[in-house]
Amino acid sequence: MTDPGAAPRPDARVIRLHSIRTLVIARDLAFRQRAMTVLADVGVVAFAIAGADSREQVHALLADERPDVVVLDATGCTQAISGLVYELYERAPRMGVVLVSSTGDDERLGLPTLPKWGWAADLSHAVQEAYHHGNPLSEETTLHAQ
Repeated sequence: MTDPGAAPRPDARVIRLHSIRTLVIARDLAFRQRAMTVLADVGVVAFAIAGADSREQVHALLADERPDVVVLDATGCTQAISGLVYELYERAPRMGVVLVSSTGDDERLGLPTLPKWGWAADLSHAVQEAYHHGNPLSEETTLHAQ
């Protein structure tokens, strides 16, 4: 019998009540394999070979897949990404958005962007956080409203 006041064991398994549906949108097939491997423990992962500059295609994919979180590759398309993140906020503010990039020039976005080839745990954590917090613009709106 376990002591109800005992501290949780560090090796105790955490059971997620809801699988997170993630859609990864990128043109990079190598990133596809990495994202599928890293995010498989979080839930269902779909991948689309597209770029943020294909807005109509991205919106159609989102309507078809109905993800909880979308991972967007911002590499080389910062202008298109910022507009797309705003459009996603307007259409579905609760849908989580995670931005990744393999270049360092994406600070111009003013939005959190993960290194595309960074730590696997960071990508997994970012998707889980995005699931709980929605679009990053919703947090900015909350912060500015205070």
